Amino acid sequence: MSGRSRGRYWSASLLKRRGWTQELIRELLPKPHYIPCDGYSVRVWDKEDVRAAERDPRFAHPAGAESGRSIPSPAPAARRARALLARAWDGAGQDGSAPWLLAGHYHAALLARLSSAGAGRGIRNSQAAAWIGEFLALERRCDPRHLPEILKNLLRAGDWLERHPDHQLALELRDRYPQALLGAARQVLSDFSAAQPEADADALLRAPGFPAAHLLREGLGAVWSVWYVPQAIRTSLSLLIALNPKDEYPEARAMHRRFILHLGGTNTGKTYAGFQRLIRAKTGVYLAPLRLLALEAQETLLDAGVDCSLSTGEEEDFREGDTHLAATAEKLDLKRRYEAAVIDECQMIADPQRGYAWTRAILGVLSPEVHLCAAPEARQLLLRLIESCGDSAEVVFHERTTPLLCMSHPVDYQRVQPGDALITFSKVGVLSVAEDLRQSGKEPAIIYGALPYATRRRQMEGFLKGDMEYIVSTDAIGMGLNLPIRRIIFMETEKFDGVERRELRPEEIKQIAGRAGRFGMYNKGWVGATQNLPAIRAGLEAVVPPLEYAVAGFSDLVLQVDFDLLEVLTQWNQMPTAEPYRKLDITRYISLISKMREMGFVLTREQELRAANIPFDETEDALRELFFQFLHRWQRGEPVEQPGLPEDEPTLPELELYYRKLDLYFSFSKAFGCPVDEDRLYDSRERVADEINEILLHKLRNNIRFCARCGKALPLHYRGRLCDGCFRRERKDAGRFPARQGR
Repeated sequence: MSGRSRGRYWSASLLKRRGWTQELIRELLPKPHYIPCDGYSVRVWDKEDVRAAERDPRFAHPAGAESGRSIPSPAPAARRARALLARAWDGAGQDGSAPWLLAGHYHAALLARLSSAGAGRGIRNSQAAAWIGEFLALERRCDPRHLPEILKNLLRAGDWLERHPDHQLALELRDRYPQALLGAARQVLSDFSAAQPEADADALLRAPGFPAAHLLREGLGAVWSVWYVPQAIRTSLSLLIALNPKDEYPEARAMHRRFILHLGGTNTGKTYAGFQRLIRAKTGVYLAPLRLLALEAQETLLDAGVDCSLSTGEEEDFREGDTHLAATAEKLDLKRRYEAAVIDECQMIADPQRGYAWTRAILGVLSPEVHLCAAPEARQLLLRLIESCGDSAEVVFHERTTPLLCMSHPVDYQRVQPGDALITFSKVGVLSVAEDLRQSGKEPAIIYGALPYATRRRQMEGFLKGDMEYIVSTDAIGMGLNLPIRRIIFMETEKFDGVERRELRPEEIKQIAGRAGRFGMYNKGWVGATQNLPAIRAGLEAVVPPLEYAVAGFSDLVLQVDFDLLEVLTQWNQMPTAEPYRKLDITRYISLISKMREMGFVLTREQELRAANIPFDETEDALRELFFQFLHRWQRGEPVEQPGLPEDEPTLPELELYYRKLDLYFSFSKAFGCPVDEDRLYDSRERVADEINEILLHKLRNNIRFCARCGKALPLHYRGRLCDGCFRRERKDAGRFPARQGR
């Protein structure tokens, strides 16, 4: 239809919007014109003819209105119907009970919908009678499943009530309207209480801002779960947990603490300075990122005559009458007071997974003197946190005593020198490089993240004693391990961080490179690379940007919020927090708790949270299955037993997995109060560590598979005989030379 035609004519759909029915069109209007539009013929009428017909009394008051003919809906809102229902409700004797409250919300929703109703299609008397009858029946019986449709039909009858306020049905509706709503409300509340026994219906119905309009679309259960629960949880959380994480530690806020910030790169002696004060203190605590560093700290303090206990996620060594504690950051006791505290590697405060432990320690440690050891990029953030707590701070900068120099040419790793550490970023890379060196007569120490701490320690001791003159390691070497390394040689400048393969960041390069040139053994430290040396040089020269935020964890106070734990955790995750904090990602907690419920575990909220807090890699199938086995046995009252040692001659991956099973067993037993034979556990760990160490020293090649074509080491769980590159080349060659396929 052309623009000119649209301006002169009205279609049937437009007529219906003006209140026309098919009967009125046939009776009052001339025959239509037919205008082509998009390949079809459209019926239209001249505007002037339509306006003239609308002045006819038969259009305003059609015949047969009382005999079942269609009644055209008026254009204005159903004001008279609204007034009828309002008068009926106002005359009801309400007592303020929950059913009356709910009935009032239904009433408010109906009036709001009638007020906004526009012109609609006409309805027959019979249809209006059926709809109103369905509504009035709610007084005697109500099926909540059909209630939304019944209320919507009543709204559709509003136009009819507008035109027939004195009809018998309208009068009956006026008399029985409140009781019908009350009857429906009683049944809805009964069903709601049965489905949600923990719900407080009275509090829900009396909540300010109750979304009455949602009742007609979603029902009372949806209003409870979607609107009330999140609001109530957030209110409870805001009362229990302060918006600013620092306010969650009132005992620490009541003290005036003095912080000494020891800032410097790797190998600058900042941790040593903190230790000197710790040794002199009557009581003290040392917090580390790694179990190995906590062990070293305990030994250092014991050697200095200080009675020191140990607490990590994998083991505990509490000594009666101890004055000091060496622990991983997560294990800090916030109720115990110390004369001095040393918190190491505080740049970890921004770590997405573990940063919350450093935030908690800095904000909550009960000590008048706190030494923070950190990289320079953490300075501004740490000072901001200390200032927000009302504490004082002193900054001490530590410089390297031995210069750190970048080499001018790439290094051939086959020509390494004693004291070199070769850095690659995968376990299979470490093992294959180590085997290559061993085949050429060079004995390397091996360090990577999945290596048991006891084995890692044995490897380090071999290097310290000179039994091994080289190190092959991942970036696990970069944090806190004081080794006599002369040169750091990067074999890669990229790493896979669990999400993507990316270039090394300047702070990562500096952290690792700083291990070269240990004071007292070398007068210089050197950094080189087997490839892409300019990237390493640029990383060393780059200025690391300051840390922007501290990761904040959630408080155990969430257990005091009287709602479902999963709902509470979800709402906590969505609540805002103060700058410069970011919330810990608790997806793992939510996933584990959901899985426990799916599997039929019936636990208290405290038990669910305790289980979700147990540290293990839930993405590892064997560990996840073992965790649920432990939980099943504990819930049935059966003993939780230590996993047995692998039989026959286990491979390196099997031994590493078993070691992690032992760690899970210990952590689970401690969390749920299960007895642990610590001597047996210690012996098992030592045996596994010895077997892994033996493989690394003498049987490494037997545990590595190599590409049959190029000789490259294959991943430990790889099934093919060729590496990916050789496999693609072989497929390509087979396509070019089909005759070779049979070879």
